[in-house]
Amino acid sequence: IFSLLLFSSYSNAQTTPSKKPEAFTFPIKKDDTTNQYYTNIQFGSNSTKLNVVIDLGGNFLWFNSEDYLNAASTFHPIPCGTRKCRIAEAIGCTFCFLKPAQPGCTNNTCSDYSLNPFSGTSGYSGLGEDTLRLRSARGGNVYAVDDFPFQYAHDAMLEGLAGPASGVIALGRTRISLQAQLASAFKIREKFTLCVPPAGGDGNLIVGETAYSKPFEEISKSLVTTRLVRNPVGLLGIDLIGNFSREYYIDVKSIKVGSKTLSLNKTLLSINKKDGSGGTTIRTVRHYTGLSKSIYRVLVKEFAKAAESKNITRVASVAPFGACFDSKTVLSSKTGPRVPTIDLVMEKKSVYWRFYGSNSMVKVSKDVICLAFVEGTINVSGQTTSIEVGGYQMENHLLEFDVASSKLGFSSSLLLHGTSCSNFGAS
Repeated sequence: IFSLLLFSSYSNAQTTPSKKPEAFTFPIKKDDTTNQYYTNIQFGSNSTKLNVVIDLGGNFLWFNSEDYLNAASTFHPIPCGTRKCRIAEAIGCTFCFLKPAQPGCTNNTCSDYSLNPFSGTSGYSGLGEDTLRLRSARGGNVYAVDDFPFQYAHDAMLEGLAGPASGVIALGRTRISLQAQLASAFKIREKFTLCVPPAGGDGNLIVGETAYSKPFEEISKSLVTTRLVRNPVGLLGIDLIGNFSREYYIDVKSIKVGSKTLSLNKTLLSINKKDGSGGTTIRTVRHYTGLSKSIYRVLVKEFAKAAESKNITRVASVAPFGACFDSKTVLSSKTGPRVPTIDLVMEKKSVYWRFYGSNSMVKVSKDVICLAFVEGTINVSGQTTSIEVGGYQMENHLLEFDVASSKLGFSSSLLLHGTSCSNFGAS
């Protein structure tokens, strides 16, 4: 309750230009080896350049970098029992007596768990603050946020991250995630727009509210909106009991293949209020959309049947995919392979997220393409949800996360509009 009363800014904004910024922009790349999406930031007194993987459900920025460690003169720890520690909702205090003190080892320091969402590894250590430098979405002016919270993590936390990356930047529903901190520091709307690219392309993350470049300004006017729902159960074993989950959930009511609504166990589509399982999350740290076993089996069966009706030949499956096809029997279109569409239908029939062939099929060999959905596994970083919408399904879609009003806006495939995430930016 106390933390809800803390409305004052956590960070102090330092601006180089006199004009107040509306939004900030961060480029997005896709690592071809791991299929992870990452951006770059400048952090610390020497503006150390860091590549950090984007985690929609992350809690706070964490990284490990020798370059930063060698230049961390403006670093200072967050002491235990302070207002900033309460805002971070940290769960403990560490005592480390190394002299001289350095990031990762400071005394009487507010501490929490960082999480590697790929390996499931957790690291517990102190939280600190330093300067984050960033560019405005319009004009490219350089601004700085002093006292930006982060954790200097152990190097073991880097296991499983994309080769270029030295940490993870969080966009989760917390008060110390990127968009929350920038909203607090610059008094801008807590909102971000994500456009993740396919392999070989570029994307963009815009935090705040601003006009987009053409044709995205027009596309944004026709976004389909749905509410972002809250999981009442926090991350198992890490969050304090009673915390809301930091993940973004949408309320999927049904799934369609073509015009047919799948026959599913509807209880799986809802969030279990006791243990937080079930429901549908959106996760950049999962490449392909994962479905619980029973939902996945129905989807594969009905998709294969619908594909057969289009004279598409099914071939032997290639792990981890459950349905694969002879690409020579599949026609092409502006939205990729011409296969049955897949819709995630939300609060009413007119609110659906449609996936065409570019987002539903993946090429695994010269003549074989597969349905780019997989059977879900136990979630190593929290509750096991029934549907996890992965990055592959998000590629070349415009996604507006209006955290302030708890709404998600999403476009149809940008390929329908003759453009892609590589062209997305602020005007």
